[in-house]
Amino acid sequence: MRKIPYLFVVSLLGVAAFATPAFSEVPDINYRDRASHYDGWTAGWDTGFGSSAAPAYAYIGGGVQFLSLPDIKFTGKDNINNGFRRQTNSSGDWLDAGGALDFGFQHPFGWWGGHRVIVRLNGFWSNVEVGDTTRCTNTATTFCGAFDPTGEFFVTPAFQFGGPQPTLRTRTDRDTDYWGSQASVILGNPRPNAVKPNFYRNDFFLAGFDVRGIDQDNRLHGSDRGGTLFRYDETLDTTYTGGYIGFGGEYSFGFIPGLKSVGGFYDRLGIRTFVTVKGGLYNADTDYHGRFWSAPGTTKLSESENELAFIGTVSLEARKQVGRRTSLSLWTDYEYISSVPEMRYANDNHPTRIEDDDIFASRTTLRLNIGLGPDEFYPERVY
Repeated sequence: MRKIPYLFVVSLLGVAAFATPAFSEVPDINYRDRASHYDGWTAGWDTGFGSSAAPAYAYIGGGVQFLSLPDIKFTGKDNINNGFRRQTNSSGDWLDAGGALDFGFQHPFGWWGGHRVIVRLNGFWSNVEVGDTTRCTNTATTFCGAFDPTGEFFVTPAFQFGGPQPTLRTRTDRDTDYWGSQASVILGNPRPNAVKPNFYRNDFFLAGFDVRGIDQDNRLHGSDRGGTLFRYDETLDTTYTGGYIGFGGEYSFGFIPGLKSVGGFYDRLGIRTFVTVKGGLYNADTDYHGRFWSAPGTTKLSESENELAFIGTVSLEARKQVGRRTSLSLWTDYEYISSVPEMRYANDNHPTRIEDDDIFASRTTLRLNIGLGPDEFYPERVY
C-alpha cells in the first residue's frame, strides 16, 4: 500500500541530468515570427506546439478523484435450505471520491521526420476512503456470519436463550490509493495554428510507457451484543505496467447548433478547449494478503494473479492564459480499466480466489502551468 511511483522519480531525475536546452535543435526564426505565433503556443501549451522554439514547461494541480471499485462481499447468510449467500459489505459507487494531485514536466527535443519532438513526464496520486455498515439478523433457519479466508471455520453470533435473535453488525472501511506515472514521446505539427477549428484539429500523436497502481487497504470488524466477533484485514494491490498510443488537438463548440453561444462565451473569456485520446495494453499484477482473527483462531492467506488489461483515457482541457509565463487549466481524465481485482472469498464449496471486473474512473484537477526558459520566448501581450 502507498507505493511510490519510483519510475517517474527516476525518469524525472534522468531527464534533468541530460536535458540541456533544446532550442538550438530546432530551426531558428526571428523574434517577430516567434511573437506572431504566441497565441499558437498558448493554444498548444500542453503539447508545446507553439513557436518554432517552443519552451519547456511544468505544471502542478489539485482536485478530486472519482473511483468506483468492485463490491466487497465477505459476510453472508447460511440458510439450511438454500446454502450460503453473500452480503454486500461495501458497494462501489460512482460518487466515491477523494483528493487528487497531478504534476508534470515536458521539454522539446528537436525534430524528427518533419515533426516537433517533445518528451513529457507526468504523474498523479489520489486517495479515496469509504466506509459502510451492514447488519444481518439470525432466524430459525438462517445464520449470519463469515468464513475465514482459508475456509476452515465459520463464525456467527451466539444465540442467547430467552433473548432476541442475535444480529451481526459489520463495519467495513476501504482506503484506496490510485497513482500513476507516465513517460511520453509526442510528435507535433511543425507549425502551430492559432485559429480555433470549427470542429476539431488534430495537433499531435503520442506514444508512451505507463506504470500505475490501485492499492487497497480493506478492514472489516464484525460484532454482536457480546462485542467483537471477528476482525479481517486485507491488502489488495494491483500494479499496471504497459504502453499506450494516442492523439489529440483542439476542438470547438461552434459547430454544434444551439451551442454556438457557448463557444462565443468561451472566446470572450479567452478560453481554449482541447482533447486527448489514448489507449493501451497493460500487465495487471495483483497481490492479495488477508488476515482473519476470531475466537476459534487466527488465519492468514496470500494469493497473486496476473491479467491482461486495457486502459483507455479521454482527457478534456479548458485553458486560460493568465500571464506571460502562466496559464490555468481545468483538466479532466475519463478512464476505463478493463481488469480490476474482485475477491471471491472461501465458503463450503470453493477456496478464496482473485477474479476481476471492469470499472470507470474520472479525475478533475485545476492546474497551474508555468513556462520555463528565457524571457524572449514570452512576449508581452494585453490580457
